[in-house]
Order: sequence, then structure tokens, then C-alpha cells
Amino acid sequence: MAAYLRPSVKAAGLAAAGAGVAYAGYQHWNSTSSFFNTVHAESLPSDSQAALKKVQWKGFTELKLESAEMVNHNVRRLTFALPDDQSITGLPLITSLLTRHTPEGAWVPVFRPYTPVSGNDETGHVTFMVKKYPNGKGSGKMHSLQPGDTLLFKPLHEFDYKPNQFSTMTLIAGGSGITPIYQLTKAILNNPEDKTKIALVYANNSEEDILLKNDFDELAKKYPGRFTRLYTVSNTTPQNEGLYEKGYVTKEILKKVMPQKANKVLVSGPPAMTESVAGAKGGFGWTQGSLGGILKELGYTKEEVHKF
Repeated sequence: MAAYLRPSVKAAGLAAAGAGVAYAGYQHWNSTSSFFNTVHAESLPSDSQAALKKVQWKGFTELKLESAEMVNHNVRRLTFALPDDQSITGLPLITSLLTRHTPEGAWVPVFRPYTPVSGNDETGHVTFMVKKYPNGKGSGKMHSLQPGDTLLFKPLHEFDYKPNQFSTMTLIAGGSGITPIYQLTKAILNNPEDKTKIALVYANNSEEDILLKNDFDELAKKYPGRFTRLYTVSNTTPQNEGLYEKGYVTKEILKKVMPQKANKVLVSGPPAMTESVAGAKGGFGWTQGSLGGILKELGYTKEEVHKF
């Protein structure tokens, strides 16, 4: 699957005729008056270990790029330094970081959300995997950054989850939409108190595009009774023929993964995939919209499905 912009962010960018309009759109996520505030990252003073480490996110926070490397032909892994080597992001589960920058010669800022692939309790840094879009203003910026450069970030919470909230979950991802799914999967499986069982379906154009595959394979080995994964690719080679399902996410694939209905299904991927699997989002991407597609045909209700 090609890389994509979350529809809500794309819609806001298209609607923005000026910074004020952009601000109004993003107020949907954050109604605080400090939306455009820019500060340097700092740690909370405290007398407890947890508070000592947690970054205090005040408005948009400036972080410095520590390292960057290409992981395939169009995906870059970027690691940004936190205030010190004992800081943690302390972000709630399924929270992305909204970036803000103003392109040279422009006066309207560009906003893009990226979900960290590093844990919210990892010290000293936060890491992203960003796929470059053709003519993408956000991804183009991320791919142009060099170590020592800085960028502005602001937390953006996207989905509420509590341990053992659902006994079974099916996570359907396409392309770069895997990052929030990866964050959730790790958190559930690494929590000994959470007994949720997870089935992952991950679709891509080719084997090379399967992000974090080694990580998911290791999780499957470590938690064989709780985590299964199925990869499907549009383009196979003679070398990997038969190793993966071929093509897009279909009703047959989901039936194989979900012989019985899951308690909750999350869908995260390009708009075309989301529409095929669960129906398009509504309100130019601001709302969940009506349930449609394959999941509706399989008998799921709107309350049982969440679309990123």
C-alpha cells in the first residue's frame, strides 16, 4: 500500500487558507489556547522517579534530530533526542506527535502526525519511521532533516485503550498505517496483566515495504498463544512466492484470520483500503463515518470498528 496522509490532517491542510484556518481545524484535537506555543523540551521537576523522567509537553515542543537512516527505498527511521538521557515521552498509548513547520517562502504552516515506534517509557529519545510521499510537504521535510536539525512536536491522542478492554482484537493495517498498530500491539503483549489476543493483517505493495516485520515475527514467537500475523503483498517475486498472501485485504483473508468475530477491529491505512475494508471516514476525515465494506458484510457494527 502506498504511504498516505491521515484524511483528517489532509482535509485540514486543504481547507487552510491561512494560519487562522489551520488553527481552527486542529482545535478539533486540542482546544487549549497554547496551540501555537513553541517551547524547548524540558523535564518535570519532581521528587519521584516517574515525574523526574517525563517530558513536559507545553504547546509545540522543539526536539533535535539525533540520527537518521533509510530502512528501504522510501522509509526513513528518525530518532530525536529528548531533554536528557533520562527523559521519557510519557505519552498515553496510541498517541502520535503532530509536527509543525513552515516551508520556505510560505506563511501557512504544515501539520502532520507521526506515531512513534519507540516505547513511551524508552529513555532519552523518540523514534519514528516515515515513508516519503510524492510531493509530500510533511514527509519531504522529515526526509530532508539532518542530525542537529530541530522540529516542533505536539502530542495528539488518537484512540483510548484499557488493558483487557477486549478479549480479542483484529488489527488491519496498510503501508505506513502500521505505526499506531505496532505501538498498540507491543503495549498489549508486553503487559503481563493484559490477556488480550491479537490478530494482525498487514498489506503492502511488496515484501520490501513490510515495515517492522522482524519485530512482529519476534512477537509472534514470544507470544504464540496471543498474537498471530498475516502479511499480504500485491507484488510477489519468484523468491517469496507462497510466503505471503497475494493482493489486497479481502473477505476471504479476514475470514481466515477471524473465524470467529473479534471484539474490536482497528483499521489503519490508505483511504482506499479503509473504504474497502470498513467504509470511508466521514466529515472529510474528521469523523468515523458509516460502517461499510468487508467488515459490514461480515456482520460487524459501527461500535465494533475504529478507523484511524
